[in-house]
Amino acid sequence: MDGALSIGGNKIALTSRDDGILLDFGVNMRRKRDYLLGYRALVIANKLYYYLYSEILPKIRGIYREDLVELDERAKTALEKADELRASTCIISHGHADHYGAAGFLSNNVAIAMSNSMKTIIESMIESSAALDIEVEIFQQKDRRRGEKLKRRFKGFEEETRIPDISFSVIPYPVDHSLPAAFGFLIEEASLAYTGDIRMHGLFKHLTKRFIEKVQGVEYLMIEGTRISSSIRVSEEEVSREIERFIEEKPGKLISIIVSPTDIDRLRDIFRISERLERKLVISPKIAYLIDKLASSETKITLPSMKNVFIYFERRSLKGDGYDLKSAHYRSWLKNVYLNRIDGKMEGELIKPDQISKDQGSYIFMMSGLDYILELAQIRPEPGSRVIVSTSEPHDEEQEIEWSRFERWIDLLRLDLRHVHSSGHADRESLLEIINGVNPKKLIPVHTVDHQEFERLRKAGDIRCDVIFPKIGEAIKL
Repeated sequence: MDGALSIGGNKIALTSRDDGILLDFGVNMRRKRDYLLGYRALVIANKLYYYLYSEILPKIRGIYREDLVELDERAKTALEKADELRASTCIISHGHADHYGAAGFLSNNVAIAMSNSMKTIIESMIESSAALDIEVEIFQQKDRRRGEKLKRRFKGFEEETRIPDISFSVIPYPVDHSLPAAFGFLIEEASLAYTGDIRMHGLFKHLTKRFIEKVQGVEYLMIEGTRISSSIRVSEEEVSREIERFIEEKPGKLISIIVSPTDIDRLRDIFRISERLERKLVISPKIAYLIDKLASSETKITLPSMKNVFIYFERRSLKGDGYDLKSAHYRSWLKNVYLNRIDGKMEGELIKPDQISKDQGSYIFMMSGLDYILELAQIRPEPGSRVIVSTSEPHDEEQEIEWSRFERWIDLLRLDLRHVHSSGHADRESLLEIINGVNPKKLIPVHTVDHQEFERLRKAGDIRCDVIFPKIGEAIKL
């Protein structure tokens, strides 16, 4: 349904005569950015219609929320002549929005299947984001007809154990990606393996190798091809060494590092680096909130200790010197992060920007997005203080505009900028290693814009099987 000739937005339907399942139901970020204009496209009364009309969502009958379809004749008309699909379960491969972010539009009759740790990560990101309404109604919906809340059926799965109570025999296998709780799947009846997003150069590359062993010899391999045209590979170990070097080069200066809050491997590593270099670590509340939620769940993910960590206290109110937690500007998740430290219920000490400013060379400030550059303006770092960006570079016009604004603040604050990152996606040589290790009879590339490179590699003999290029809306008979 989507994910063909696009990076992200995977929506894959696997059907039999009686039922079907969905593998991911993500947002096609590029298409969404191309077509949505201002607040009008965000109004709930129009959202499903706009998404169907612009094909941000595929025109498929039988899978969308009954309340949204019934209340909008335009959406109902748009779906009247569309193909019908029966799907009782949507299986999510990992907690990035381009793989789960459109699931809020799915009918409440479609259950969501994912690991418990993945669910915790997604819940944390939803609660601490600015997103509203339908987009975030993954696990619970508000029925727009009656106003009641409907809890969606949730099926938690365990690694290497068949997902219970679904119409296919599906076994999830953990794989290496840029966040934990990422999975590939073996669908036994179809002799089909689906990689989700995958790499072989992270700290858990052994998981990808085990996945290859477990699905070896399948008839079909559906593989992500984000970086099929690049042989550049930067390992997590290399990133760690570079970050440490960047910090050591600036004694007496504040070090700020921008990371994705879900990149737990990177977070853990920066915690260790701060201890080795005897710098006090300050983390954003969004990072603290995710660690808190995972720590309170039964996760198998190894989490860093918060014992000697500072949590940045954002100045948000107009009273109480800017730190009145009764203010509506402190949302409930943020208030909980702070109150749990004030009450001594959880480890970690709150720290305000002026406290960091007085002893800048003692701190590493770990931030959760480019917008945190505005918090640095409150800290007033000394000229030449270093900012390390350890996330992916901008890859579309909108992100480039945001990056340009960020760089202007870097210049205005007279900061020294460095960039180092390890991709969450396998490079060309790793993809070939995965393909030839699995040794399928047929290859189906998704999550890629470069079919030509797959075809070139097949003709050159590097890919030694037939390649099927999927097309949106066209079925592939297995």
